Amino acid sequence: MGQVHLPRLRRDYLSKLESLAQSLGTMAPTATLGTVIPLLIGKAGNATWLLFLGILAIFLLISGSVTVFAARTRSAGSLSDYAALGLGARGGVLAGWCYLIALTFCVASSAVSCAYYVDVLLGRFAGLGGGVPRDVAITSVVVLAAAWPAYRDVKLSTKLMLAAELASVAAILLILAIALVRGGHWVDRAQLHLTGASLGHVRLGFVLAFMMLAGFESTTTLGEETRGATRSIPRVLLLCLLPTGALFLGVTYALTDLGHVYSLALDQADLPFAVLATAVGIPSLGWLSSVGVALSCYACALASLNAGSRVMYAMAGARLLPAGFAWIHPVNATPGRGVGALALVALVVPGVLIVRGLSLADGMDYLMQIGSFGFIGGYFLVALAAPCYLRRLGQLRVRHLAGAAVVLAVLTAVLVLSVYPLPPAPLRYLPLSFAAALLAGTALSARVRRGPAPFGPNPAPASAGAANAGD
Repeated sequence: MGQVHLPRLRRDYLSKLESLAQSLGTMAPTATLGTVIPLLIGKAGNATWLLFLGILAIFLLISGSVTVFAARTRSAGSLSDYAALGLGARGGVLAGWCYLIALTFCVASSAVSCAYYVDVLLGRFAGLGGGVPRDVAITSVVVLAAAWPAYRDVKLSTKLMLAAELASVAAILLILAIALVRGGHWVDRAQLHLTGASLGHVRLGFVLAFMMLAGFESTTTLGEETRGATRSIPRVLLLCLLPTGALFLGVTYALTDLGHVYSLALDQADLPFAVLATAVGIPSLGWLSSVGVALSCYACALASLNAGSRVMYAMAGARLLPAGFAWIHPVNATPGRGVGALALVALVVPGVLIVRGLSLADGMDYLMQIGSFGFIGGYFLVALAAPCYLRRLGQLRVRHLAGAAVVLAVLTAVLVLSVYPLPPAPLRYLPLSFAAALLAGTALSARVRRGPAPFGPNPAPASAGAANAGD
């Protein structure tokens, strides 16, 4: 019999800009500006900008660990393949499942977040009452609306995400510019002098600040599809972190300043930028910014579907998931079954939580926290793997060891602070939920690997980074 050639992801299909759109979509800058930053200011106060500077420095070090692999390999498996190159098969399994759990719950939490803002907008501006059926319906529509472009064409997905983010960020920046001009207060001495700041305040905001930049590396899941991946993806990682970090830092300073000027507790508002826009006499822009936050949450769900389905494709090719997930649509060239599986989880889990009485606000918080453990675990394993991989190549330097040591120490601190002191129920059960999902996933991988090779002499097309060194 002749060799069977199975459909593959489209090689060299995406430009650097489209690859950038993938990471920006997962990071969801507008949603971060409209939700996370006001909450962070409420916790860390006048030290928020300094706290974020520290977090940005840590993510640049994490980016260095990711770049060790991204500059040498091209892979859809991303963190899973990277960890395997440095730590062996077991490290790859753990990193793969950590990352897959992170992206799965990122889809679900983003869909719930989008539904939350749509629900608030319908109530605030249209006077429509809410309820469980509407919440479930809106969440389901968001998931399905994200699944269609993810299934149809990755290029279409990236264009939708980039357009949503650019328009939304523009509306927010316009509100801030008008508010600063009308407020006439540009130098905030309270922030510069860290007035009222304390280590306790910084500690409260540490874990939340960490999630502001999580997902920056999701462009690596498009490694097989990006033109000149080993050259362009490392640049995309910096293009995500540096401008986005500067944007977040500037907005953090401006929002803290404007909170002082207009005596606004923005962390207690459902729609912080709508409140700010109303305070400075431009309520219509506030409405647009709130729509932008909802669109950003949608873009995050879409980007997470893109990334998660490709991780599933790679793990299936490496016999860490059932072989069916290595199937690629013969026309769309997308991992359609992975998209479908992730969408199903994002439909069922939030739907069950909402029906059982959990509010959308609590739902997005709980789902995001479970996902955060996955990001922490994935970054930890890749930071641990990078020096091992470089040593094997004979390229290990002291700076690599120092950078990895700092990242591992900070990630350990983030993990400890997220579970200690023990939060009240049901928050205390979230780490256990993540651990249970990780245990179930690794057990599934062990079972799949013990089974017979599903494709006989012609293995499923895997995206093992070791097999795809360079371009």
